Amino acid sequence: MTSVPETGGGYVVLTGYTEPEDDGFNAYCPELGVATCDDTVGEVLDGLQDALEVYISGGADIGILARDFRKGGVEVQTGPWPTDSVTVSVPIGKIVRVYIVPVPAPVPMPAAV
Repeated sequence: MTSVPETGGGYVVLTGYTEPEDDGFNAYCPELGVATCDDTVGEVLDGLQDALEVYISGGADIGILARDFRKGGVEVQTGPWPTDSVTVSVPIGKIVRVYIVPVPAPVPMPAAV
């Protein structure tokens, strides 16, 4: 995994899956375990974007964030942001959105044990 340089942040590429739920929809980011629910597919996927940004920008202790990145197989990218496409695995039958989320502070990536 790539660590963020001491002078700045980077970004991560995450996925969000949505499914119907009783009176609306739920969305889930399998890499980090972040979830949300709302009335429409668009609203729930937008809500997941907000939840991921809050979680990464300050909603989690930096040590917990590094652990969750490692556990979810999330790599912090430090190069230019993608402008054309990214590659992700998509489960059949799921509505999926790809999120590119900034990582504003250095996240020390612990060595695999």
